[in-house]
Parts: sequence; structure tokens; C-alpha cells
Amino acid sequence: MGKWLVLLAILMGAPLLAQDGGSTSPSSTQPGGDEEEVDPWNDFDVGGVQDGEYLPLTLGRDRTGLGLRARASFGWDSNIFLEDKDDDTGLYGDAMAYAYVGANLGIVALGARGHIAGRLYFGEADADMWDLKLGAFFKLPYNGGFGFGVSADVLYHQLHSYEITGPLTRQDDLRASGAIGRAYVGYQVSFVVFELGFTGQTTDFTEERDVPSLDSWTIGADFSIYFKIFDFLELHPYVAFDYEWFRDQVDVQDDGTPLSTEDKLQLLKFNYGADFKLNLPFIEAQGRVYSARQDDSAAGHDRYWQYGVRGAADLNLVGNVRLTIGGHFWTREYDDLVDVDNVGPDGERTVHERYLQAWVELAWNFWEFMSVGGRYTYTRRTSDIDNAGYAAHDASIFLEIGW
Repeated sequence: MGKWLVLLAILMGAPLLAQDGGSTSPSSTQPGGDEEEVDPWNDFDVGGVQDGEYLPLTLGRDRTGLGLRARASFGWDSNIFLEDKDDDTGLYGDAMAYAYVGANLGIVALGARGHIAGRLYFGEADADMWDLKLGAFFKLPYNGGFGFGVSADVLYHQLHSYEITGPLTRQDDLRASGAIGRAYVGYQVSFVVFELGFTGQTTDFTEERDVPSLDSWTIGADFSIYFKIFDFLELHPYVAFDYEWFRDQVDVQDDGTPLSTEDKLQLLKFNYGADFKLNLPFIEAQGRVYSARQDDSAAGHDRYWQYGVRGAADLNLVGNVRLTIGGHFWTREYDDLVDVDNVGPDGERTVHERYLQAWVELAWNFWEFMSVGGRYTYTRRTSDIDNAGYAAHDASIFLEIGW
């Protein structure tokens, strides 16, 4: 046991480096205890989450037991800063690790989690990314009746680009920190769980340029239902509301100019959709179909509808070989933001944005808890907003430790 604790301390304390993924669930508290899952590094959102937004402070997963996963990679990126113009290719080294410890004591369950990650591009100034996230939970598990719990995370990171209210914001010297907490109460009837949650979070940016502060507060509520069918299929429909207000960001009109009242920006977000998880001997899969509505407080500059689908699947191949495939697609239309570059005979056209990411990963568990493999990711974002579109290829080889 002592050597495992030493290894955990070394991996979590080393200057680890990064990779991207994403998870944007209004409810990360699962009705079970220990949890098997497809894991395409969803806990690591360095480089922007899969839908292109800056890393939101979504709650990590509440796990019991003891677990560790760490990966070191070497790879090539065709578009470091995610810009169409003056594409920068680069070789990189990255690493990441997450660990969790938790105990289900029968009446209550509690635990802690953490991840650290970073990426360094060789010979490229101001191209590094890093991410640190720590969290904990306490809950009364569902056992055929009422259950409740609280979960919280804190975060500090630096990326290349952020999506604050819509279009990408590129600022290499912008760092983000914040905290999020969620409390929930629910009731289990047979194989169905009804759950109501309340969330609060703060996001703070350390701007080094002379720009209006992007700091904000958010409060929210969500309602969801969990179904577990025949021990191999789980469904999770949900609906969530969030209200975010910015401390110094001024609301703007449709043309992007500030309102004369200088009112601070406020955003109301409405999300609904359904998660699924499939667990069969030859395939494990999880995914989400969702819709998101964002409405601003006054002028409509940031109002949009977004529809998307994302998923990942593990295919258990011969012996200790695993093939994981995944993807994410969304389309977004702004209600009142006019595409000034595409005004035809039929009049003005509103701004559209689309996002596609597809990736494949092959890993070989060659000894005990160690694996080697390779990963390829293609990302494409198109936008009617100038300089917001990009395409990128990312290929890497890796060594991984996990149990």
C-alpha cells in the first residue's frame, strides 16, 4: 500500500502537462456509489471544452473507492491557437493526472477528487496551457427513499481561448479561477430517481490587458430523472436554468456598441436534454442530446439557440486492446446578431456558428495497470463572425497508468 501512496503523491505533485475533452452536465451527482464509465478524459478540459466554450466550473464526478489515472503524451498540433489565419503548427509534450478517494459508509458517502494537467509546445512562446481542479462531496445515497448531498469544486487555469458569452475570445495572458457548489435532494422509487438541485458559482479572470473585467456570478436550479433499466442502460433527462450577471461587463446593442444606460450584462440560460449510458460486455457508451437557450438582459446581442449531440464509446477488442471513438456536433443561431458579410437580396441574415469534433483512440494494456496507445482528433468550427472559425488536427502517442 505504501508504494501506491508514494506513486500517487509523485504523480499529483509533478509538473504535469494537458489535453482537451469536456463535460457540461447540470448534474454530476449520480444516484449510485462506485461508477463504471466510458472515460475519454472528460475530466480534463484543458484547451477548451468540446463545444468550444471556456472551461465552465461543472462539478466533477462523485466517486467512492480509490482511483488514479495519469497520462504522458507527445504529439503534433496543426493549429495551436485555433485561428484560420497564420496557422501555427507545433510539437508538444503534455501530461495529466486525476485521483479520487471516497468511502460509502452505508448511511453517508463522502470523498475528494483532484486533477492537474498542462501542455507545453516546444519552441513556442506563450503557448503553454495548464489546469488545476480540486473538489469534494458529501451525500446521503438513495436507498429506496430520500437522498441528499452537496458537492463543490475549485479551479485555476490558463487557456488560449475562452468563450465568455458567445464568440471566441483570444487572449493568451487571461487566466481564470472560480468555485462552484451544488446541493440536491431527491427521492427514489424502485428504479427511478427524481432529483432537484441548486447551484451557485463565481468565475474570476486575471486580466493583464486594459479590457473590461469578465468576472461573473451565477445561480441556477435543475431538475432531472434517472432511470436504470436491466442494469445495462441508464437514462437521465434533465432541465436546468442559470442566471449569470457580470460585475463590470456592460450590455451591448445588436451592433456591438454599449447601451447608453451602461447596464451590466446579465444572461439567462435554459438547458434541457437527456444523457444515456450503455454497458454491455462488448461495448460501453455514453452520450448526450441537448438544447441550450441563452438570452441577455436587454439588447439581444448575445441571444441564441444551440442544439447538439455528443458521445463516446469503448469497444472491447481482442485481448487487452481497447478502441475508443467519440464525437461532438452543435449548431447555434443568434436571434438578433446580423451577419454583415452575408446580406443578400432577401435581406439580412442572422449569425450562425457550427462545431464538429471527432476523435479515435487505440490503447493496449500491456502490463498490469500500464497502457500505451495513440490518439487522433479533428476539430472544425465555422462562424459567420470574423476570425471565429478554425480547423485543427491533433495526433499523439501516450503512456498511461490507471486503476
